[in-house]
Amino acid sequence: MPVPTLVLNFGHSVLRSLSDYTDAASEIYRHYRMGQNIVAVTSAQGDQTDVLLAEARRIGPEGMSDGGGASNLPELLQLGERRSAALLALALERIGAPAFVRQARDLGLTAMGDPMNAELTGLNSGQLMQDLKDHDIVVMPGFVAIGDKDRAVLLGQGGSDLTALYVADQLGAPALLLKDVDGVYDRDPKERSDAPLRRYERVSYADVRRKAGPLIASRALDYAEGVGQRFRIGTPGSAISTQVGDVSDPPVAASRPRKLRIAMMGLGIVGGGVWRRVADHADRFEIVRVMVRSPEKYIDQGYPEAILTTDAADLFAAEPDIFIDVSGPIEPALGLTRDMLSRGVHVVSANKQAIAAGGQDLLDHSAASQARLLFSSAAGGGMPVLEMCLRERGRIARVEALLNGTTNFMLGEMDGGMSYADALQIAQDRGYAEADPTADVDGHDAAAKIRLVSLLGFGKQISPNQIERDTLALVDARKKPGTVLKRVARVSADTGELIADLRLRALSPNNFLAKADGEDAHAVFDFTDGDRYVIRGKGAGRWPTTEAVLADLYDLSNETGPA
Repeated sequence: MPVPTLVLNFGHSVLRSLSDYTDAASEIYRHYRMGQNIVAVTSAQGDQTDVLLAEARRIGPEGMSDGGGASNLPELLQLGERRSAALLALALERIGAPAFVRQARDLGLTAMGDPMNAELTGLNSGQLMQDLKDHDIVVMPGFVAIGDKDRAVLLGQGGSDLTALYVADQLGAPALLLKDVDGVYDRDPKERSDAPLRRYERVSYADVRRKAGPLIASRALDYAEGVGQRFRIGTPGSAISTQVGDVSDPPVAASRPRKLRIAMMGLGIVGGGVWRRVADHADRFEIVRVMVRSPEKYIDQGYPEAILTTDAADLFAAEPDIFIDVSGPIEPALGLTRDMLSRGVHVVSANKQAIAAGGQDLLDHSAASQARLLFSSAAGGGMPVLEMCLRERGRIARVEALLNGTTNFMLGEMDGGMSYADALQIAQDRGYAEADPTADVDGHDAAAKIRLVSLLGFGKQISPNQIERDTLALVDARKKPGTVLKRVARVSADTGELIADLRLRALSPNNFLAKADGEDAHAVFDFTDGDRYVIRGKGAGRWPTTEAVLADLYDLSNETGPA
């Protein structure tokens, strides 16, 4: 079964500063974890194109204008989009999402005519589909194509919109153009008026031109109308968008998600990352209480004293909408999670030990109270393995995965001749391993994740003693010449009996799992109908886990009623 593809275009209005690339990466991950491969098309950041034009006018030939007059001008102006694509790929790399940058020449994106306002003529769709198969996420600059004599040409004003729509049309994929508004409105949302603002769920090409002309480049809109292409206009982080096509529905009153109050437990490596990312979205979330063991430690680090506490009662008294658990031990996390759910408070947890220990009982509490229990960050880091389990439950025959990025990183270093102690020290220095690495190296961490895969993917609750585990002490005994040693987590029901284990396996270098380098994580899902699905990501580190927490928070925000 082919993996569905979505084309996202990030316009210059949502890429205004460097920090916006982090939000753009979050938007890509939000869709990627839903089981979609992504083509991300970038505009230049903010006024970068204007800056480059100013530079060109200072040193270029006389008579040169914004519209051309210099044959080498496209070579300069394309740098804005190419820079933007590279920055987005770096932001994706930080959060553990697989990303691969491709240029117009690589993908056979061709155009002809005016070098500053060329018409697109072709795309090597086969190459792009192969890139998506190999990498899941492809980032490409918009606005630029390859023209006559293999030279760069530009696609005119709003060329990245056109690039995204053209690529989506050639792939037969949906397109979402991301702007600084979450759709098309009956008037400019920035315009001051006492009249209620109304948004279109569906809007025609003609009405877009009348109501929101500056929102999308006219050439891009003309192209979509010419080929009968429907697409959506939205904004990063929002589930709301407007479909542009051949019909309009009456606009309806606009609403915004209400601001959600958050109580947290834990401010360690991941907790600190969650704090920073939530603070970046103060329009949608407010952290009202954080429970830690030693407030003084965090006050010294600059956290506000007023919201720190050592008493769980203070968390409840703050009346949160969401409880985030980024602590480590099973207790008091398990008890707090159960109590929060019972009170109707949504829970987002990165605590795999507590969730695995609570198992079906926590799911039952969630169902009874109708409070959501989300814990995608508890297994896989930036690799959305639990989302896959939930989507495909009932047809999964076997899951084989690298569920601990720390040990995968250490095995790679040890395979290169490094000692166990040195590999561990580097893992700790980079934030992949805790000060006490026992849970990672002895397999307790991965075993908890195996239990979550079993629970969500197979509907079976298993205990830790049902999972046979190999420790890193067996590395030398299992290594074979010409192989790659990995510690592979397996949950299988393809023989009719559920089998779960964590084994050191000597794999062929061509094996998909063997290709996971460093803290990368890979997973293979085999289905009862013979189909197979593979996913990639980073299995360790602050930012991959933080991103999974943030994605759960955005799901809750988008599901919550308006303010």
